[in-house]
Amino acid sequence: MRQGVSGRTRARGFQDRRLRLGAAGFFLLLAFLLLLPPAPALAEESPKKFDLSAAFRYSLPVGEEEAGVKWSDLYDPGVGGAFEVAYRATPRLALYGGVASHRYKGKEVSLEMPFGAFTGKFNDQKLLSLYVGVKGYLLGMLLPQKSAGVNPYLRADIGLTQFNGAAFNGDSVADRSREVAFSVGVGADVLTYTRFIFFFEARYEDHGIPDQAGKSFRAVPVSLGLRYLI
Repeated sequence: MRQGVSGRTRARGFQDRRLRLGAAGFFLLLAFLLLLPPAPALAEESPKKFDLSAAFRYSLPVGEEEAGVKWSDLYDPGVGGAFEVAYRATPRLALYGGVASHRYKGKEVSLEMPFGAFTGKFNDQKLLSLYVGVKGYLLGMLLPQKSAGVNPYLRADIGLTQFNGAAFNGDSVADRSREVAFSVGVGADVLTYTRFIFFFEARYEDHGIPDQAGKSFRAVPVSLGLRYLI
């Protein structure tokens, strides 16, 4: 009988030691994990300060060339493109510079002259513009490359436009000229959660008065383009 009791006592003592060792091991492991130095944090992605953009433009000439004659009477809507480099000074403010080119095809027209009516057309008008400007975003997204959605903006710029001169039925009637130009517009970035951003814009442009013209050449270009953050 004593031997049975002694055996059970030893078994319970052995189990108690196992439990105590297990508990001690658990607390030692917990202490080890708590005392481990924290894993190095992943470097936070910094805001992209610069971007490059390219756009296709379809442009409508508006306004009058002179009293009774509209620019749209003389030229078809133009097509062209633009390339810009921008610096994002703050999440809501960007400074940019760019170059744009448009070509407006001359229309067949009938012009009344003091000595009679002439039918013909002007040569295609090619505009080359250099400009700098500022863009204000409605939403101040710190990391556009980590965002999705639409971010509207306003833009305004000033620069120079070169006209290639004018000829009617091959006869020169105006020389090449360079004029101060400006534009204002609205647009929106379509964020894709990547560095690539689609955008669309509508602008009003005043390119100044070409040589021998009566009034400023004005246009409303609509743009569709792609921007890349760097």
